[in-house]
Amino acid sequence: MPSSRMNRDEFFAKLAPLDAEQRGKVLWNLYWRGTAAVRERIEGELDPPERERRRRDAATPPDLAQVLADVSRFVELAGSGAYIAGDRRVSPAERTKWRVTFRQLAADAQLALHAEDTAPGERAMELMIDLARDAEGSFRSEDPLEAARFVLSEAVSAL
Repeated sequence: MPSSRMNRDEFFAKLAPLDAEQRGKVLWNLYWRGTAAVRERIEGELDPPERERRRRDAATPPDLAQVLADVSRFVELAGSGAYIAGDRRVSPAERTKWRVTFRQLAADAQLALHAEDTAPGERAMELMIDLARDAEGSFRSEDPLEAARFVLSEAVSAL
């Protein structure tokens, strides 16, 4: 049975007997084994200027033309099979990171939908939706949408 969550005082009481090296090991385990969100939070606490930069970047609207260009290029490469075969337009490292690229481009397209001029965002999202519908032959994965954590119905709703 899982224990209940510690409050702040209990947490610091557990940490008190640990020396700096032991606390560092605890933090390293959380960082290394944690989710991307946990790692980002830890990195932000360790580097406040970086945390502020990320906060500013998140609040800055994306360059609409660049989002559409990046999405168009990704969709064209995926459609041509460049992420499956040894196409020189896609490096081996980029080929293995397609899921990250897919998620980032989908997020950028969704952010672009909130701009004053929604046309580039709409087109980018349409391209991502079309790619998602035809993704099975474009990437090395049994279920590319699940691998990229892309929910088609949510994308259509956002559009």
